Amino acid sequence: MTTSQTYWYNLTTQSVVRDDERPSADCLGPFSSAAEAEDSPAVLLEYARSWLESEESEPYREMAAELDDGTDYA
Repeated sequence: MTTSQTYWYNLTTQSVVRDDERPSADCLGPFSSAAEAEDSPAVLLEYARSWLESEESEPYREMAAELDDGTDYA
């Protein structure tokens, strides 16, 4: 019986971990390859940017503007 290896991206250590390394709660995944896991932060940022530019995010942008206290999180 062959088991396929899965990979995770650890946001804290900014590294790829294998499924058998017991990924923690701060991991993204699972991914089918180490390369896919390594690219996941950039892919997620692109998805987030696309969503922010979409009409679906308008109500949330309005709420954020109402709550804005001038703090720069960048």
